[in-house]
Amino acid sequence: MIVRRNRQPTRLPRMIVRRGRQTVGEKAPRMIVRRPRGDGQPPSGGGRGFFRFPRPGRRWLLGLAFAGLVAMLGGAGYWAWASPFFRVNNIEVAGNERIGADVIVISTGLLGESMFTADLATAQKALYQHPLIYSAHVERRWPATLRVVVEERQAWGVWEQGGVRYTIDRDGVVLGTVSPGAGAPVIRSSAAGSLRQGDRVDYQAVDAAAEIYERLPRQLGTTVTEVAHLAGKGVQVTTATGESALLGDSSSIAYKLAVWAALRREAQLQGINYTSVDLRYGNRPVLQ
Repeated sequence: MIVRRNRQPTRLPRMIVRRGRQTVGEKAPRMIVRRPRGDGQPPSGGGRGFFRFPRPGRRWLLGLAFAGLVAMLGGAGYWAWASPFFRVNNIEVAGNERIGADVIVISTGLLGESMFTADLATAQKALYQHPLIYSAHVERRWPATLRVVVEERQAWGVWEQGGVRYTIDRDGVVLGTVSPGAGAPVIRSSAAGSLRQGDRVDYQAVDAAAEIYERLPRQLGTTVTEVAHLAGKGVQVTTATGESALLGDSSSIAYKLAVWAALRREAQLQGINYTSVDLRYGNRPVLQ
């Protein structure tokens, strides 16, 4: 049999419900709100102004700090450059014997200059212009001192010209007229005219005379009495035994002296007497 029951169904039918309120998660529609101007009141929204400034970031702060550091260092550098504390107020001089320290100080031209911009290279070049200075070195000693170390030219020999005996160094630079002492090499020049301090004589003659004074006593067993520099002929040497030899230029001095020594022994063995020998042509000596 069929029994009808008045029970409601377990499942409710689907219904469309219209809601007047906003559901959770639903976005509200955007609205354009016009606010009145000129009322002197700040707009709503937390009290912020019309213009919004971005908050300073980390990079911006680091840049600002770096700029401040650079400005501070630049100011300190300018102060140090312009400060009299870093001005050259003292120049120490060492190595000088015949040259006055005041002459060297004036020659540098650095007194009162900035320690940062003082041109030491130019000062050294100026010192080299002095005829008695062989070498010079300038260095900074902070905060306000320079040290100048010089090496003076040393007397080596005598250059006789026009009846005047001039003192020269090994490079042939004229140092003055003060005698270098006993035993110094003497070179007699046939040239005319006078010389001044700082002038240079014929370097080949000086170079040849230095080698002759050193080698001849060992190779010929006698001493040198004079080395002459003759115009158009070159170097001529005279020994204590009265012999003379014309050597020409300063090339191959050792070889020319060796030829002279061999020729001298041969002449003694054969009983040949001579007063001079021309060695300008190497292995073709000419006896006179």
